[in-house]
Amino acid sequence: MTRVPNDPDLPAVTGAHHAAFRCRNAEETRAFYEDLLGFPMVQALDISEHPTTGEALRYMHVFFDIGGHGDAAPNYIAFFEVAGDADSAPPFEFKRQWGMDLHFAMGVADHGALDVWQERLSAKGLEVEGPIDHGVFSSIYFHDPNGYRLEFAAQNGPQVDVFVRDGAQSHTILKNWVAETAS
Repeated sequence: MTRVPNDPDLPAVTGAHHAAFRCRNAEETRAFYEDLLGFPMVQALDISEHPTTGEALRYMHVFFDIGGHGDAAPNYIAFFEVAGDADSAPPFEFKRQWGMDLHFAMGVADHGALDVWQERLSAKGLEVEGPIDHGVFSSIYFHDPNGYRLEFAAQNGPQVDVFVRDGAQSHTILKNWVAETAS
């Protein structure tokens, strides 16, 4: 297992804890993630001040369990709705321009699971793209009610740690990219 960060003098990081996004409506978001996707809401926080400045700011912060328990750190997807601030809530203009700009990917066990998700989401009226074969894994893509692009991904073939295998070449690949694309 790779130790992150790779500097032994720094404490280990246990993995992703949560990714947090703005939402237009916390209840609409809860219904999508809990009722449609089946991710239990594990925390709802009614907060009345900005967490770093202390200034008055009322917002609802909700967390949904997306798995990863056991030996791994738990994984959550979280959202926050700021009271009275619907104008700056999603969907933001760039979200649907190009699918790779901003998306949240979740792993599933296999292609059978990917098929079940595709069928369920389509049956619920969501537009589902894919499966798309990315080489090492295949994915389906869809959007939540806030316009965020979501992805379910399943490995193609045996589990191979491509990131470890390709890690040694990554710096060279990036260096070549910079040299080729610099203006």
